[in-house]
Amino acid sequence: MRKDLIASYVFRAVSYVAFAVVVIMFVLVLAGGVKYFSPSFFLDYPKNGMTEGGIFPAILGSFYLMVLTFLISIPLGIFTGVFLSEYGNNVIAKWIDISLTALSGIPSVVYGLFGLAFFCVALQFGTSMLAAALTLSLMTLPVIASSTRETLKAIPVEIREAALALGATKEEVIFKVLLPAARKGIITAVLVGGGRALGETAPVLLTGAVFYSTQLPRNLLSPVMTLPTHIYYITAAYGESAQWMAKGTAAFLMIVVALIYGTAFFLRRRKNGAHH
Repeated sequence: MRKDLIASYVFRAVSYVAFAVVVIMFVLVLAGGVKYFSPSFFLDYPKNGMTEGGIFPAILGSFYLMVLTFLISIPLGIFTGVFLSEYGNNVIAKWIDISLTALSGIPSVVYGLFGLAFFCVALQFGTSMLAAALTLSLMTLPVIASSTRETLKAIPVEIREAALALGATKEEVIFKVLLPAARKGIITAVLVGGGRALGETAPVLLTGAVFYSTQLPRNLLSPVMTLPTHIYYITAAYGESAQWMAKGTAAFLMIVVALIYGTAFFLRRRKNGAHH
């Protein structure tokens, strides 16, 4: 009993320390950047070597990139998760499962190097929004596919048997019974994957980012400004005169990511509450 009590206190203390570090970091970033928020900061293009203007191209560029990433990764992730859950008793499924596990542990810069070599060079997409979205889709695919599989496996087998007994086909059971029942878990996985992809710098930096833009992307093969790469470029290449923009951009990015993860956490709580 005493060992259990000591372990409980240790884990609780570690949790409190981790939470305090996150809160302090969040407060410091917001305190340093929120004061630069204004309508012009969000709606203007950068001017005078990033010392004036705003981050409108970076905001819209990140939005475009996330939408394109979701259009690619969500169908692939859901269908992969369905295949592993409902048709997974074969060698192909085992290899796919191993591949997803491996992909989930690969550093983001490796994804960026692969995207640069394959999408930008081999497929000749160049430095483009499409190459960056395909690279980010590879990063979010394991999250969506694994969560979809686990969510579907958590649905009681009696529901499948009841639907089949009523005359439904295997495909009807999947698309009309199982996926609607698993939608909260899938949406949560999509949000978690999207939050990670939104904050990534290295993959986008190597495949689709442009440093300075006074116009929006014209097509899928155009490069794009994003919030994380914008922060990186400013802090790496500019002096104190432009650091205010990096601080404001970092604060805005943190707010957006926190809202995404907060929504995912809320949906997960509702999902767990419904199970109880």
